[in-house]
Amino acid sequence: MMTKNVFSFLTVLLIFILSFGNFAHAAPYTVQPGDTLWKIASKNNMAIEKLVNHNKMNSTILRVGQKIDIPQASTYKVISGDTIYKISSKLGITTTKLLQVNPQIKNPNQISPGQVINVPEKDGMIYMGSSSKKLIALTFDDGPEDIYTPKILEILKQKNVKATFFVTGEQVEYFPDMLKKIQAEGHVIGNHTWDHPQLSKLTDAQMIESVQSTSAEIEKVTGTKTNLFRPPYGEISDNQINILNKLGYRSIGWTIDTLDWNGTSGNEILSRVNKGLVPGGIVLQHNFRVPGKLDGTIEALPKMIDNLRSQGYEFVTIPALLEK
Repeated sequence: MMTKNVFSFLTVLLIFILSFGNFAHAAPYTVQPGDTLWKIASKNNMAIEKLVNHNKMNSTILRVGQKIDIPQASTYKVISGDTIYKISSKLGITTTKLLQVNPQIKNPNQISPGQVINVPEKDGMIYMGSSSKKLIALTFDDGPEDIYTPKILEILKQKNVKATFFVTGEQVEYFPDMLKKIQAEGHVIGNHTWDHPQLSKLTDAQMIESVQSTSAEIEKVTGTKTNLFRPPYGEISDNQINILNKLGYRSIGWTIDTLDWNGTSGNEILSRVNKGLVPGGIVLQHNFRVPGKLDGTIEALPKMIDNLRSQGYEFVTIPALLEK
């Protein structure tokens, strides 16, 4: 009996290795003194944003000793009995996406054992856009409201900057006219759930309800739909991201956290932005209704815009950043 069980185990293991053992895996790397994202990315012949997004980095500031993964180009070696459909099912992607990254496959019905095909990266949380140009996106979470949102909008208008506002359905219900003003002034609106829950404490159905009800409220007020989503606290599981991807949402993180929600001073906010600055970066700020708490944001915002422009940066919305 034991011999039979061992044989069965080895058979399953062999099938697993044949099916999945030929995938390329990420190479671990420990950050060394003097390392920067640019140095590590250049050394490995990849774009900075690939390194950041793969490692789910919500900060571009590296720490000595920090562990990161160096993503490798993934491939799959066809085995006997494989079809494009079967391979797509194994990988958890659509056949369309698989064929898009394999233009060498002229006839999907003709693949052979031993043939190596490319595996597309799965859609995940986006922490930064392309680093090929000096673009940066300002984002504001938790509104709309009537204390800080009007001040932020006035500064953005004076500086001719368009930003992205991730709003909660609850606040949209309370302040519909402020959301209309955000839209009328050319800013982009994203979904930040109904009432800012921790997604880890919700069932899949509860999460979907929170997101979909917020989208419905946004559409009711503005007449437009949004496909941008930012999870509260930046916390979201891969499974939840996949669910939202299937519903048409793109999950957006950040690479520069101003920590303004904590009553951070204007000077400290400016310092944080300068330390984490990188082309393609996404800046996290807030606009919630607690008097005095976000005074640092209002103080820092015009100086931040002038400072980054003097360094050659262009301010864009999240959709514009991701199109570049």
